[in-house]
Amino acid sequence: MTEQFHRPATVREAVGLKRRYGARAAWLAGGTWLNSTESGGPPQHVVSLAGLGLDRVEPKTNRVEIGALCRLQRLAEDRRVPAPLRAALTQVVSRNLREIATLGGHVGARYSHSDVLPMLLALEVVLEVAGPGRSRRVPLAEWLGAKPAGLVTKVLVPKPKPGRLAACRAFRVSGNARSLVSAAVAVTVERGRLKRPVVALGGVARTAVRLVRLERALEGRPLPPLDELQAMASRVVRVGDSLEGSAAFRRYEAGAVVALTFRDALAGKGARA
Repeated sequence: MTEQFHRPATVREAVGLKRRYGARAAWLAGGTWLNSTESGGPPQHVVSLAGLGLDRVEPKTNRVEIGALCRLQRLAEDRRVPAPLRAALTQVVSRNLREIATLGGHVGARYSHSDVLPMLLALEVVLEVAGPGRSRRVPLAEWLGAKPAGLVTKVLVPKPKPGRLAACRAFRVSGNARSLVSAAVAVTVERGRLKRPVVALGGVARTAVRLVRLERALEGRPLPPLDELQAMASRVVRVGDSLEGSAAFRRYEAGAVVALTFRDALAGKGARA
């Protein structure tokens, strides 16, 4: 049960409140995760992030800096946001949800079935994180792979080199259901061969993950036929049986979504990163 609602005036104050109350406190951005049944229930202390100036989009020379409190729908409509990320944002099925949820909250929740985290991984974004000391920058892959510490204040999306391609896809059982699996890829093609492929999946682990083994297997070779690529991706996915399907079914669907996402990217159906 929530006992206190805090309205800090600065990021430093927000970090201090979380440090003081520890596991009894949670930061509040859009509230879509905190108010869901999957969050584990309301905390004793809610620390609101409203009014901290974390809702700006700032294009820089080599990146776009997105404030953590920018809402998903606003970003999906903002042409300053890279096209592949806008495509991933529109995969979040409910516009009502997109109007409330924030990008920083999405990252902080580390939601397994996210439609957005795979693309953020594929674009190799870096997070700006405020802590008790100085702010630091942490690659998203590192953040997702460790216990989160600190408050995400910005998402830094690098501007990729010319010719970089990216695409995303999701598989769900109905139009309004959450994605059972979502995929994003980014790749450069030189003389018909794949260079620096990045493959990320949601829905197959506790949070979104990169398929590093598949990336290494694809480096420097032409895109395999779709059935071969599907099999390659399925082999590196480690899932068990669940209410959403058997392990074999989940591996097959994950591989199929990855293969189709690559096809979209190379056919120009995705977006230039």
